[in-house]
Amino acid sequence: MSRAIFLTEIRFRARNVALAAVGVVLVAVLVGALYPSLGNSVGKIDIPSGLGNFIGGGDLATITGWLRAEIMAVYGPLVFAGIAITSAAASTAGEEESRIFALVLAHPVPRSRLLLAKALAIALLLAVLAIALFGGLVLSVAIAGGGIAVTNLVAVSLHLLLLGLAAGALALALGAGTGRRSLAGGGAAGIVLAMFVLNGLAPLVQAVSWVKYLTVFHYYEGADPIARGVDPTGIVVLAALTVALVAAGAVGFARRDLRG
Repeated sequence: MSRAIFLTEIRFRARNVALAAVGVVLVAVLVGALYPSLGNSVGKIDIPSGLGNFIGGGDLATITGWLRAEIMAVYGPLVFAGIAITSAAASTAGEEESRIFALVLAHPVPRSRLLLAKALAIALLLAVLAIALFGGLVLSVAIAGGGIAVTNLVAVSLHLLLLGLAAGALALALGAGTGRRSLAGGGAAGIVLAMFVLNGLAPLVQAVSWVKYLTVFHYYEGADPIARGVDPTGIVVLAALTVALVAAGAVGFARRDLRG
């Protein structure tokens, strides 16, 4: 039964992920194609430090800084977190509001296995999206004339995958714990957005700079994976947070009276 749930979840969410995968490849290729003609001129613009924090440091004169600003800072997190949150909210609270769970749970399948099957399906789809992004980044760097090691592009894709998993796990936990799709999707999106803003602004004020350590974005991009490669600490923290949120969702799901 868990295998059937896993495959069904894949089928339900695959179309959106496929469209997102095509989108990230096209955007990455376009960004790489624009760098030779725009990189040098845009890189000479004096960007305020506050704005620079939101666009990956403000270094646009190199292909590393260009991709950091154009892909890593906003677009990549938006796509991965967006797909993860909408998929997780739909697979838990969305199906409960649609009265699907009553039929599924009529079979002898524990709620924890049901939730785990859905979580694994979303994780697999996000992994496919990360692979597509990696391919797009390889093409982007090649078009731009090179300058970034393939291992660093792997690091970018891996860090974005873990960021998406953490965001999706948050939506999954909220959806499983409340049964409200609007709360699962909107709540998770609001929390992630707040973390994004805090991660960008906190370093500007010394007294509250420590707040950045409470955001997922610090562990996603704080060690600068596009320039330095995989950050083991960031990967471990995001992975641990994902597991903890899925576990919390399973507990809430098991204890709550479902509406359908």
